[in-house]
Amino acid sequence: MKTLKSINKLAYLVTTLCASLTFAQEEASWLKGFKLSGNADIFYKADFAGSDNNTKTSFTQPNNSFELGMFSLKLTHTSGKFTTVADLGFGNRAEQFNYTADNTKFLIKQLFIDYAATDKLTLTAGSWGTHVGYELLDAPENDIYSMSYAFSYGPFLHTGFKANYVADKFNFMAGVVNPTDFKSAFHTADPTTGESFKNKFFIWQIGYAGDKLSAFLNGQHGSYNPWSNNVSQFDLTAAYKFTDKFKLGVNATTATFSSDISGVDKQTWSSLVGYLKYDVTDSFALNYRAEYLDNKDNALALGATNGNTIFANTISATLKQGNFQLKPEIRFESSNEDVYFKKDGNATGSSANFLIAAVYKF
Repeated sequence: MKTLKSINKLAYLVTTLCASLTFAQEEASWLKGFKLSGNADIFYKADFAGSDNNTKTSFTQPNNSFELGMFSLKLTHTSGKFTTVADLGFGNRAEQFNYTADNTKFLIKQLFIDYAATDKLTLTAGSWGTHVGYELLDAPENDIYSMSYAFSYGPFLHTGFKANYVADKFNFMAGVVNPTDFKSAFHTADPTTGESFKNKFFIWQIGYAGDKLSAFLNGQHGSYNPWSNNVSQFDLTAAYKFTDKFKLGVNATTATFSSDISGVDKQTWSSLVGYLKYDVTDSFALNYRAEYLDNKDNALALGATNGNTIFANTISATLKQGNFQLKPEIRFESSNEDVYFKKDGNATGSSANFLIAAVYKF
């Protein structure tokens, strides 16, 4: 009897051990395709005129305040030809980025599934950050913490389907998506017939990525309503590495809005942005950004009655220590119209501020 009990105990232990090993192997196999990353940022800004209304670009409006930027958590899992990406954001940057979303949708920066149909062709469905523009939402990915006008008034995200084909150093992308920045399409009705539509945008990119030069021609075209708010934007981004330490970047973009399908009452805004970066050491870099914004048609509501132009300059540094970055900057802007404010509250044509941001990436 004791021998039988011993055999049963041994069998139980062997079975349990085998099950544990099988589970561990399955878990380890699943973890092989799993990647977790993220970042966090905070900042303090001091407007030299003490105004909250002199910053007209995204994410850094409050003056004389310590501000939480965003905590971002990105989960990626690859299995065979499929890759799923869930990129969540919490905080001010995420809320402004998802300004059209409600409930829990505003937490989702990106959520998409890639399918590698071939070594060259990738199909993507879901919601992702825009291909238009030079700057990105996540603070660690930009050399300068504050944002350009080109980023702030261009598209933030697209939701739909796209295909990207890579041929050597070139890529070709095309897609059909919901109206820009909307995770859900919405109904619009013909005012004459009452017929209902859910509109779509067409997006595209032609790109080149070489050892020193990279350049991307981008576009988005569509309508929020067949009878108004028609949008057409063309965008060029390029970067050239003169040396391992010195890089030049350029972003030229122009967007046209028309109030009806015939294109009457067009309004256009455009921006030309230049970027310089010099890595003094592996842990210290100097950055400069100059931007000329043409808003003469008053397509953007920047405080000028009949439209305006803006010239903005930002001088910045990046200090790195492991995963940590410290980014101080000084920004100067001037406009041909009085769209800024002095300390006494009177309007003026120029503004300046100091900002310092702490960024951590893992």
